[in-house]
Amino acid sequence: MKGWRRMALWELVFWAVVQGLTEFLPVSSSGHLAVVEHWLRLPERERLPVTVMLHFGTWVALLVYFRSDLLLMLRGIGRGEERGRRLLWGVVIANVATVVVALPLKHFVEHALNAPTFVALFWMVTALLLFTSEAWSTHRERANRLPASASAFADEPLPYWCAVVVGLAQGLAAFPGLSRSGTTIAAGLFCGLRREEAGRFAFLVGIPAILGANLLEAKDIAVLPTGSIGIVLSVLIAFVVGYLSIGWALAAVRRAKLSWFGAYCLLASLAVIVGVHGGWLASITPSLPRLVASAFSGR
Repeated sequence: MKGWRRMALWELVFWAVVQGLTEFLPVSSSGHLAVVEHWLRLPERERLPVTVMLHFGTWVALLVYFRSDLLLMLRGIGRGEERGRRLLWGVVIANVATVVVALPLKHFVEHALNAPTFVALFWMVTALLLFTSEAWSTHRERANRLPASASAFADEPLPYWCAVVVGLAQGLAAFPGLSRSGTTIAAGLFCGLRREEAGRFAFLVGIPAILGANLLEAKDIAVLPTGSIGIVLSVLIAFVVGYLSIGWALAAVRRAKLSWFGAYCLLASLAVIVGVHGGWLASITPSLPRLVASAFSGR
């Protein structure tokens, strides 16, 4: 199609793996993708369609992974399951709070804060949230002798005020580099939710939020790639890697390993800052295709 530059297969696969890994691990997919786009130097009209389709792949991974929780919420409609009704209302309330915060920020973030330096600064904020929420949760568990891996949404109803706090945190994750999953998990832990509950609720509130953000981006697509096996393959890769990364993220929450991701975000932030000011973040672009192409060809 006129105006569409067909991306190389290695670019699509690389982008899909990054999307699948970082969408749900608490390391900020927007931050990583902003750096990847800076490396690849893709114009907006070429980047946007692929971004939307890859987000669709990881969104479907959420639906499949949390199908039992979604069925529980469906049973809560009407006079059904009380736990499902409370959970459904919690997700709705959280996303209303998200919209209140995220929509006013959208234009400002897109036009002022998408440079690698700002991404690095918000990566530092993500690291701080992960470190402090992990420490707070561990202290609370020891003080109250609570098990870290309690079953989610079973013993006590989800407090609606907690849903508001998690939703507001999700809205602030519009800033590139501020991890949506990391911010919402941290918010849940600060509210006193148990680890399993905080992790699962953070991903459940992301289902409508990710879909809504994707639809907002989709309306701006000017050129649609068609007939590309590479596009289909990249969406499937994003789905599979995304599904696996959800399990890894929840395991990290249960096992009190969020600080590992905090350390990663801190190191990534410092690397980007050094790279921007040292010049290698831009100069790596010409050599990256050769490195990845060599890996794919077995050389």
